Amino acid sequence: MHVTRVGLSSCVLLVVGLSAADAADRRAALFEDPLFRSCINWMLDGSGGAMIENRCIADFAIPPPSIFSCARKVMTGFQSAADQEGCALIFEEQAKRVRSGYVK
Repeated sequence: MHVTRVGLSSCVLLVVGLSAADAADRRAALFEDPLFRSCINWMLDGSGGAMIENRCIADFAIPPPSIFSCARKVMTGFQSAADQEGCALIFEEQAKRVRSGYVK
């Protein structure tokens, strides 16, 4: 009985180890993808998104840069009251989407 437990434990550890290695390999491969890298750049700085926005959202579920830009402005300050209000509207819309979203 003890041998069976050791064998089973070894198999479980092997499968978990392979799963973790697979996930790490998939993440590494993702960062090798030029489109993914372009999407990350677009998300963080808002540049070059006109042609790739739909693909970034559909292929990688990467949110638009306005969310990150507004989050940055919360920390660094807004250029104007209109800029601040625009960000407030963006966050309010995102909050509505959060509340109406699904929980896995």
